[in-house]
Amino acid sequence: MTGTMRRVGRCHVFGDDIPLDDGFIPFEMAIRRIDDPQLLRPELLRMVDPAFPDRVEPGDIIVAGANFGCGKPHFQGFIAMAALGLSVLCVSMPYKTLRGAISKGVPVLAGLPGIDPALRTGHRLDVDFSRGTIVNLDTGRRIDAPPLSPLLADVVQRGGTRGTLAAWLETHPDMRLPAQAPRA
Repeated sequence: MTGTMRRVGRCHVFGDDIPLDDGFIPFEMAIRRIDDPQLLRPELLRMVDPAFPDRVEPGDIIVAGANFGCGKPHFQGFIAMAALGLSVLCVSMPYKTLRGAISKGVPVLAGLPGIDPALRTGHRLDVDFSRGTIVNLDTGRRIDAPPLSPLLADVVQRGGTRGTLAAWLETHPDMRLPAQAPRA
């Protein structure tokens, strides 16, 4: 799959060291393995910013500092982000967390030089993930970051690993499991 990966949305600025458990979502939901987006969305980042679930809108962009999504790799928060069509810009993210975000179809630009002090929650951003460019539409300021690799961008554009597997099976129908015969 080719093409640009561009998103325009309002940003929500967070700081450093936002954990997956009791940060993205309550730990209790992680250990209960809740994966229903309708249950996860109202809890997304509520423990860090109680007003976030009421303020966030589909297509918004999360801007975070270093070590975004640290801790044990529980990725229910990315299920909620994918359901909202959110994307992430951050200074850094553990590699397992990046893997979890991409697997759920959430685009990420990691490697920001820092959280630009001119970025404020509510500013509108135009982000090109393929080129690594971020334009603050309210101030005109441009920020460059390492682009999302074409391989990862392809996975995101297909909706994550499930979408990528479904696309692969379309081109390799011989690899599908045969339908089970009905039970007598």
